[in-house]
Amino acid sequence: MVTKEKKVFFLYTLCIAILITTAFIIRYVYNNRETYYLVVRVYNVIEYSLIAYFFSLYIRNKFIKKILLCSTIAYLIFCVYSFINAKVPEMPFIPLTVEHILLLLFIIYYFFEVMQETVVDPIYQRAIFWISVAFIINASGNFFLFLYAKYSYNDENFKRQYTIIYVIVTVIKNLLLCISILIKEKKDTLPPDSLFDIDLDALNPIKKNP
Repeated sequence: MVTKEKKVFFLYTLCIAILITTAFIIRYVYNNRETYYLVVRVYNVIEYSLIAYFFSLYIRNKFIKKILLCSTIAYLIFCVYSFINAKVPEMPFIPLTVEHILLLLFIIYYFFEVMQETVVDPIYQRAIFWISVAFIINASGNFFLFLYAKYSYNDENFKRQYTIIYVIVTVIKNLLLCISILIKEKKDTLPPDSLFDIDLDALNPIKKNP
């Protein structure tokens, strides 16, 4: 069964694949850095917006859900402000850092909600678990990397370290996302009220005489 969550996740993977391919062609085929940096900024906004919407489908607290959805607008405004105030075309390291902070906060809150639930099946048998872990590793692994890259990206030694760390974290994230696709979640075979459909009289050993 194709759920709304799966549709959003498919849209996310499709958009990201298109944007990554476009950025790669612009950067390494046409060697146009300015357009490349612009595509990266568009990538950031679309990535955060889709991930935020995806997790809003799982978060139950209505207030937190509204904050999560409203954060997409705030993040868009921040990215536009960062782009306008950039002295020269550059990688949006600060918007990337902010994106990872926000995602970490909301995903950790989602796990907090899960901890309050009483579940029969282990959480790792859910696709959302592997997706959450993938983005936690991606966000935590790249957070300080992007933070330092704002001031050290022109250093050749740092560039090599940056590339190695970014590639490793990205590969781990994508592997976990692939695992989430392979997860087959169990469907509830019993209706919700069936657990309470019990004849209590049959459990009572004492019968009153008429």
